[in-house]
Amino acid sequence: MFEELLDLVEAKLCENGEAPSYESIISFASDILIKDTKEQEEKNVQRVVSDHDAFIERNRERWTIGFRKLHALRETCLQAGMNFQEQFLRIPKYETDELIGVFLRQHAHACRISGEIIHLLEGGYPDAALARWRTLYEIVVTCLVIKKCGKEAAIDYIKHGMVKTAEGIEEHRKTSEAMGQSTFTDEDAEYYSNLKEEITNGKSNWHWARAHTGFAKLEKLREYVELDKWSHNYKLASRNVHSDYFEMASLYAMNEAKQDMLVCGQSNSGLTEPAHFVAISLAQITSIFLTAYIEDENSDLDYKDSLLFLKIIDNYVNEVGEAFLNVERSM
Repeated sequence: MFEELLDLVEAKLCENGEAPSYESIISFASDILIKDTKEQEEKNVQRVVSDHDAFIERNRERWTIGFRKLHALRETCLQAGMNFQEQFLRIPKYETDELIGVFLRQHAHACRISGEIIHLLEGGYPDAALARWRTLYEIVVTCLVIKKCGKEAAIDYIKHGMVKTAEGIEEHRKTSEAMGQSTFTDEDAEYYSNLKEEITNGKSNWHWARAHTGFAKLEKLREYVELDKWSHNYKLASRNVHSDYFEMASLYAMNEAKQDMLVCGQSNSGLTEPAHFVAISLAQITSIFLTAYIEDENSDLDYKDSLLFLKIIDNYVNEVGEAFLNVERSM
């Protein structure tokens, strides 16, 4: 690709009467290329951004009904969550309740992640969307385990977060010098180390769910809450998260491909399953949050709004699946 440039550079350097070294030829040529690249940078990037925006516009137009339903579902889940939060915060005993607090935060995470997934789908990255859905699935499993096991499980889940913070501080102190970063003080490290020791009783295999279910691994926890039928989809999503070898033809982005190729950019194919998966998982998480303590006869919470919201959400889940499937069938 750069053969002609290298020849020109070598001839230029030879004008001094000495045979140029390999390193001097490469250095001179790279200086020329870097300067030229910078001069062309704005023009080239404008073209890339323009192509990107044009693709998104076409992709949204093609899947317009599906995206509309998916956006509407997410907004309804947000409204439902805020409505429920407003209600329980008026009741003192729920202001600091660990169970509702965990569900509240997991629901917020789920709404944010769903927005990220929609962004990826509109951008033409269905396999990245599926990879991001993996986190939603993990949130569903976690919330169902906590719902099944009760407030004590929620408290242990919060403690688990503290343990992870302590481990994060340990890791940061190990790597900070090599990364050129300032790190936590010895006092901070000692505090969190003692906190971790107190929570885990020094057990390296301590896990928030083990005392309540007998399990720690997601594979067992999803069986515990009867979501193991999603194991294939979760494994497929995990392949897109990790470095792995697999044929490009197996990607959702290749659904309409007529021949084998290397996908390194956007695709307007394969959006149906990732879109429907996020709709199902977001609805599940929202349902768990909105019905916290619904089986408790002594609960002071009013679930009328929640139940009405869940009817609307359930309807949207079906409509999202149907809308994306109809577009796919019309291809």
